[in-house]
Amino acid sequence: MDTRLAQFVRGLFFDIQTIEGVQPLEIWIGIREPLDPFEMTALVKNLFKIVVPLVNERCYGRAFTEHSRLTRETVTAAVAWFTESPDERIFQRFPYPPTGDGDQKELYRLIKSSAKSILADLDAQGPAGADPTAAAPTLSQGIFPDGLFDFREMRIVDNELPYIIFTDKEFKVIHGLAIVYLWLIDMDVIFLESLKGLGIQDTIIDEYRQFARRVQKENPLTIRGKRMDPHDLISLIDDKLQYEDYLDLFENVYAWFEQTRTKLMG
Repeated sequence: MDTRLAQFVRGLFFDIQTIEGVQPLEIWIGIREPLDPFEMTALVKNLFKIVVPLVNERCYGRAFTEHSRLTRETVTAAVAWFTESPDERIFQRFPYPPTGDGDQKELYRLIKSSAKSILADLDAQGPAGADPTAAAPTLSQGIFPDGLFDFREMRIVDNELPYIIFTDKEFKVIHGLAIVYLWLIDMDVIFLESLKGLGIQDTIIDEYRQFARRVQKENPLTIRGKRMDPHDLISLIDDKLQYEDYLDLFENVYAWFEQTRTKLMG
């Protein structure tokens, strides 16, 4: 097995499960090296981290399938937009790798602003072939209360505000909420669809799929002795929201994530 590939995919899997921690330097390198599959994969990963909170805010209250579609389409369009005119859109302002804190923040804001505009344009167009007279999408939350998956209330995912202080429980619950939201929009699926659509080599995609299966097999999410996949967990959340506190569930998800990362990254 290619050791570099295995290590890359392991880190990639756990990194894509979170939303904070955008690496502007990886974006810069990915745009500079569009033929390097590892660098392009890292570029796509970082764009997902930027786009997901934008979609979450714009699509709040819509079906999760709409969140998924617009996230994938926005990332794909953003890659194309930056790579078709890289000098004009990136390198005239950043001719050298942005290693300083100020340059990295400025590049992050530039990427985020561009992605927000691309998302707005795609949202205005609607799904390809959609009937404009069709009924509006149903509420994605079902019985979930307003704000449960609203990232505007989760400031920890804002990459420009890294110093906000939370209690330990708040930190864990917020991260657990974010991870569950990523499961709801099928992040792994749309991430791999994006890589395949951009021509990333199959070895990276296949290795990612195999590692994801290994995570589910060797370290499944277990709550009160019951193994749960994302669908089982969502059903449990639906049930618990009706009669008891549900925050411990998300703290459990965070604990599972940290324990799994420690076990499988060792």
